[in-house]
Amino acid sequence: MIQVTVARISGYGPWTLTLGPDREHRLQMLQASLYADAHRLFSERDCLVFPDRHDGWMVASNGLAEEEHARIREGLAGKFGIDLRMHAGRGETPYGANLMAHRARREGVFALGGAVEGAGEVAVMHMDIEGLSARVEDSSPYEVTARVLELHQVMAGYFIDRDSLTFFMGGDNFMVLAGERGRKAAGEFVGMVRDRLGLGLNCGIGRAPTGRRAAMLATRSLDRIREIRDSGDAPKPEVYEEGC
Repeated sequence: MIQVTVARISGYGPWTLTLGPDREHRLQMLQASLYADAHRLFSERDCLVFPDRHDGWMVASNGLAEEEHARIREGLAGKFGIDLRMHAGRGETPYGANLMAHRARREGVFALGGAVEGAGEVAVMHMDIEGLSARVEDSSPYEVTARVLELHQVMAGYFIDRDSLTFFMGGDNFMVLAGERGRKAAGEFVGMVRDRLGLGLNCGIGRAPTGRRAAMLATRSLDRIREIRDSGDAPKPEVYEEGC
């Protein structure tokens, strides 16, 4: 069972219009500062924030009760003067938990079916592009970004069909909040991207009771792939799960 929290600024669009046309730089600074503080507050509680649209985020929030959500919400609202809404859902898959959070939002409650938190497991896959700099050395920075975003679109479509949620984390890094079907399909996806887009991927997998710990294990697994590659002592795996 996984818990996902959807956080969104309420009334953000109409509010931005009150700032006049010279507002974009202010909005970008606000969004960046808000995201940084949200990361700090959630990670202190062993959760992990994923970027969504800039007016909100999604959180792997296993173990976090409604009262702790309220403390985070109040702290951010007080500092930034915004109306921040949070809704949580639990499900057997990340996509299912996301749907439950969406239903809670539509019904105007924090969560459906009683209290959230409790035990469960979070699976995170951390992927990066193998040797991206060498592959695109004749491309401009903008063209490289376009290629990375093309990969993001392919990745998001592939994994949502497997009840998993994909997030671009910057650079050439992606994280997938994975259901069991998504986790088991990692190798197939890596092969598909190599054949379809001509890009090599490395994929580290981590599983743990909380989002932050799962991400740590996924990144440790990704680092292990690089260590094997650099040592030259064995064939480099494309997918590696710490502890397996």
